[in-house]
Amino acid sequence: MLEFEKVLRFDNLPRDLLDQAATYDQAAADYAAGRAWRAFYYAETGIGNYRENSSTATDIFGGAGNHDTFWPLRVGGGWNTDLTERHAFNATLDYRFPLVRRQRPSQRFRLALERQREPSGGRRQPALRHARSRELPWRRPAPQRLGRVRELRRRARAERPPQPRRRSARATLPSGPLRERTRDIAELTGSWTHSLANGRTALTFGANLGQEWATQDRPDGDASFWGVNGEVDHTFSEALDAFFWWSYQNEGYDDERPDFTTDPNLLVTRNDDLWNFGGGVVWRFAPGWSLRPTFEYNWEESNIPALAYSSTELWLTVRKSF
Repeated sequence: MLEFEKVLRFDNLPRDLLDQAATYDQAAADYAAGRAWRAFYYAETGIGNYRENSSTATDIFGGAGNHDTFWPLRVGGGWNTDLTERHAFNATLDYRFPLVRRQRPSQRFRLALERQREPSGGRRQPALRHARSRELPWRRPAPQRLGRVRELRRRARAERPPQPRRRSARATLPSGPLRERTRDIAELTGSWTHSLANGRTALTFGANLGQEWATQDRPDGDASFWGVNGEVDHTFSEALDAFFWWSYQNEGYDDERPDFTTDPNLLVTRNDDLWNFGGGVVWRFAPGWSLRPTFEYNWEESNIPALAYSSTELWLTVRKSF
């Protein structure tokens, strides 16, 4: 898969290597068959449970948080075609319907014009990816000395998220409507991937650094952030895969705001620590069909106690790949 992504990379693929490799395998088959467009499609649905865990914020507001059963629905796909011998057009679309009653649908899309440089000097050259989309990725293959099974990735993105990450509804009330929280983001990410066990295991470490600019005069103002993350994935067979991922991010805001839970006259510059963990198993029980039990745990601490947040999500979905 790492070798294939030096030529073509689809975004919005599932986390597991099993489906990622299957998607690229289908694209390679379409290319070998002489098809002008290489495409993939998917649909995923199931049942899940969302629980807001007890935290300093729930204690302040009088008890445990929300507890919901939800029915996720996700559809999307990707398309790739050659424009010239060295240029290609690549697009992906991912649409997610509400997971819980408080969420709105979300969509992620990417349009990119990709150009592959000719090799020179015996070293691999990067594929320059010029994208007009919500994400502007640039990836450089690792130098040859790192081996065939390692890859370095760098990516920069600029986007305007439609709404913030989900927090306690009660904790966000003092800050006004969600529209106030929209912002522009510039972010630089980097990651290192190493494969083990003849390519069946992938170990990834990454980091990110970025800046947010508030677009609707949100109470906290602009923010800078940095973080680290990691992931391990192992494919047991052609039908079974398991993965685990984690991330940490620190967010520091520019503007002071009242800490209304202790003293309305006390102004505090907000600083948050965000921890996220997740994992799952993928079982391909029939061609194109997979069963996916998955979990995610989120823990967010803040120097303003009312903005603390923790949640646990469990879901079981069935995915159909076309």
